[in-house]
Amino acid sequence: MRNISDLHGMESERTIPEITSSYDIKKDAWNWWCAMNSFTNWRWYENMDEEAQDIFKRIKWLSFEESKKILAPFLEKKYNENHEEIEDAARQIKIELDKQKNQIFELMVSLTKRPIYNESFQFWYTTCQRWPYNWETWEIWAMEPPKKDWRLRAWTKCFIHELLHFQTHKYYENEYPMNQLNKQQFNLIKESLTFLLNYEFPWIDMSPDRWYPQHQEYRKILEDYRLSCWDKKDFEDLINFGCNYILENKILIE
Repeated sequence: MRNISDLHGMESERTIPEITSSYDIKKDAWNWWCAMNSFTNWRWYENMDEEAQDIFKRIKWLSFEESKKILAPFLEKKYNENHEEIEDAARQIKIELDKQKNQIFELMVSLTKRPIYNESFQFWYTTCQRWPYNWETWEIWAMEPPKKDWRLRAWTKCFIHELLHFQTHKYYENEYPMNQLNKQQFNLIKESLTFLLNYEFPWIDMSPDRWYPQHQEYRKILEDYRLSCWDKKDFEDLINFGCNYILENKILIE
């Protein structure tokens, strides 16, 4: 197996990380519950069927323990009725991502100028229309795209998007100047930085990464700055600019 540092002259001795994928009702239930407790609330959920919308309404404002009493029978029924499809999707996530992971890791190291820190990533198949991640445990939730022939593109794009978040958390969140931001400000720059995927990973044949509507104005500021000094292409410089802009303009002050 090739070493990432061999490809980029970096000091890390880590080999290319492994990707595993599976499904778990409890993990899926957490995603349904968390969907009602994050800044992404109801971005896509209005398009879900009436039963799913009813579940969201019933678990709103409940603790996870309370929500599980409602989610458990709902998800057990869904898993029983769609067992083969869910099992196939969970298996295919790894198969599809393994096709491109070497190139993904190489390009991400080149972009962030930092090694991929973790040795493995765990994907969980989810029946909720939301793609969250947990950077501390290196877990990512992935759903079935609307069409099966979109799997490679959708899951690849999801992984690259979250991988950039992982790199940002690991190497920059607790360092100056990013450590001067509050939680809302950090989320703003973290999500806005994903405009880079449209330039650094153009081989993904899918719609551009635009992400959340509330980030668009700031995202455009970051993009314009990067394009103005494209020959530099320095990720750390972009983060420094973005953090200083937020602090100087007092954006999202708590």
